Amino acid sequence: MPGSIPPRPSGGGFATELNVRFPDVDAAGIVYFAKAFDYAHLAWEELLSAGGLPLHEAIPGRPWILPLIHAEADYRRPMRFGERLRVEASLTDVGGSTVTLRYAIKGNDGELRATVTLIHCAVDKASARRITLPDEVLEVLGRAGLGLPGSP
Repeated sequence: MPGSIPPRPSGGGFATELNVRFPDVDAAGIVYFAKAFDYAHLAWEELLSAGGLPLHEAIPGRPWILPLIHAEADYRRPMRFGERLRVEASLTDVGGSTVTLRYAIKGNDGELRATVTLIHCAVDKASARRITLPDEVLEVLGRAGLGLPGSP
């Protein structure tokens, strides 16, 4: 991810930072709405790496995949070209085959700019059918600093 600050677990969550780049903005210099999903997915990739399972190894190296089945975003304040953003991830729900993460995108001032919620579903690659969430997924998320919802 662009930026000089390495991703790290962040006290019950995971955080990384990035710079808003020129290709991310419209003519007014404000981040195009869909980029919030890119920022969340970049954080997802980094937290998997921090947990010991880089995405580029997970996809070809496992019999399962974790595609998105739901994505939503809420926007609070504009994000602008040249700004430094912090993306904080938290695990909000774990179901039989799903895992839900919430990404809070904040400005340098700590003010919330947007939230993105992504729901991943465990799917068997061979059959393309939903499966029980592999234990390895929760282990990876835990190593990245994401605890189960409601756990200390």
